[in-house]
Amino acid sequence: MNYASDPIWWHLKKTIVRDLASLLTAPSPWISSAELPVSILLGNEGFRFLLSLDEQPDNLYLFLKQHGGYQTHLGVYAERLLYYWFLHAPHSRLIAHNLPVQDNQRTVGAFDFIVQLNDQIFHLELTCKYYGSQSDKAESFIGLSKADRLMDKMHKIKQQLALSIQPAAESTLKDLMLEPGMLQHASIIRGMLFTPSANQHFQAPLHPLCWQGRYIENWAEFEFQEHHRFYVLDHLSFLSPVRVSSNAIVNFNQIKQIRQGMIALVQQHADGYWHEVERIMKTDQHS
Repeated sequence: MNYASDPIWWHLKKTIVRDLASLLTAPSPWISSAELPVSILLGNEGFRFLLSLDEQPDNLYLFLKQHGGYQTHLGVYAERLLYYWFLHAPHSRLIAHNLPVQDNQRTVGAFDFIVQLNDQIFHLELTCKYYGSQSDKAESFIGLSKADRLMDKMHKIKQQLALSIQPAAESTLKDLMLEPGMLQHASIIRGMLFTPSANQHFQAPLHPLCWQGRYIENWAEFEFQEHHRFYVLDHLSFLSPVRVSSNAIVNFNQIKQIRQGMIALVQQHADGYWHEVERIMKTDQHS
């Protein structure tokens, strides 16, 4: 699936709002039995709220600046965006954020979010991951760092979701006037999977409708055309499809010098901006 072609991107222009929208609506890279449905996360008025934020994003900019959202770690940026959402979305009541759980003065974990959405209370865990592979086998997918493996993260988030039922969490929840049985635990898994075809028919546990990109180990594998233009993504640009001005784009001769990283293939639209049509993960097999 090419999530970059979703109609939502026709309406949203500001990068931070597009990033927030991606956290709310993008498909997960792998199947989680506990994945929070988009309809619950977005809510009935969620899209209207996103449109209003796109028109007046100053409060969101200020919130991210005040809460360290522009750090170089993508996970921190994504978490702060959802933090804002849960504080301000019409159907949401934030109960706790980044709440540590201790056992005999030893921290055994932390709740990413405890939040009430409509009439349900959730323990939510967020992760944003980008994995590539030459094959379609779940065990072969790794990140730009070879130590970052999809299967490891899949198991890790299951452990994180079990935090609310650990005995050590009981007193932490009691301080919030909650009991473990009152919470539903759910994941918010975002990111992409990259394969040489960029259009793989995945089988479980990989998500068949996930956002896909092209995996390249050598630039000679890329079928370059003279009109192609690109945008080189930094670590905080991964979340949503790229929309950039002309002064940010580069040509193939410039990107083929990149040994490892994430690049968007872009096309110019009627609004004058260059929009992502495909994303590439380039890895260096010698690193």
